Amino acid sequence: MSVQDEIAQFHRNHPHPDAAGQDSLFRFGRATQPEEFLRTLFVDAKLYHSLPDQFNDPFEAKPHFRWPDSGKEVRQIRKHLVRVAQESGASRREAEARISRAFSKPGLVKRAIRSAVLRTLGKARVCSFTNSKDNLLFWAHYADSHRGFCVEYDATFLPISYAFKVQYTRKYPEVQYPAPEDARNLEWLLIKSKEWEYEQEFRTLFVPSAQKQPKNDGESLLLSGEEIKSVYFGALMDDDHKNQIKELVQKGPFNPSFWQASLSESEFKLNFERLEADDA
Repeated sequence: MSVQDEIAQFHRNHPHPDAAGQDSLFRFGRATQPEEFLRTLFVDAKLYHSLPDQFNDPFEAKPHFRWPDSGKEVRQIRKHLVRVAQESGASRREAEARISRAFSKPGLVKRAIRSAVLRTLGKARVCSFTNSKDNLLFWAHYADSHRGFCVEYDATFLPISYAFKVQYTRKYPEVQYPAPEDARNLEWLLIKSKEWEYEQEFRTLFVPSAQKQPKNDGESLLLSGEEIKSVYFGALMDDDHKNQIKELVQKGPFNPSFWQASLSESEFKLNFERLEADDA
């Protein structure tokens, strides 16, 4: 498969919201989290991105590295490692000797490559979204059993529009090394087990130290004030927490609509009622 075909396949597996028919993405939160975290989003307009080791799935960012079967691929890896050694200050002769010694020890290069990849992935920043505000499991798990809230983001604005859809598969992700110099180099952060498919997740990603990253402060993407469309209050959220979020929003650049969720009396579903200006 050519590089162009591989890139096209990547975008079929991980489409942006517009290609997936999504003009909004949603994130759920706990109203009881420290106010500084709420202030970061609603007042400072910073969208916090977690490190992979902060996620609740221990398989995150731990791809398998399979040593290639073909001599051509092995030679490509060797050539790449020589170039990396030279870029670190070694002469070509020193670099080739160093890599030759490494290749003489079975398993050493494989372990070193996997370790280097995991260190790189461990520095990546990830923010997760879903495609609906109606998911009862999300309200239970991520919004403190309906005592929290849900934020609707406009997926037609950057950086939200650059989110990638997560692919759910039975096949464990494998490292491609050397990593491609395009969006495919973070694909390992966009693959999860089929067990998580109900989340219908999209992710925004960045690596603080890498070039050509969206505007960020090392932990958060910087928003313009156009991205938040609506805030939905959980059916069991108390008035103090609602008022806290409203007051924070008033201090920031966003102008969202506010909605109140309620439990249906006849179905396992939520109803949402838009709050009038006086209520909001």
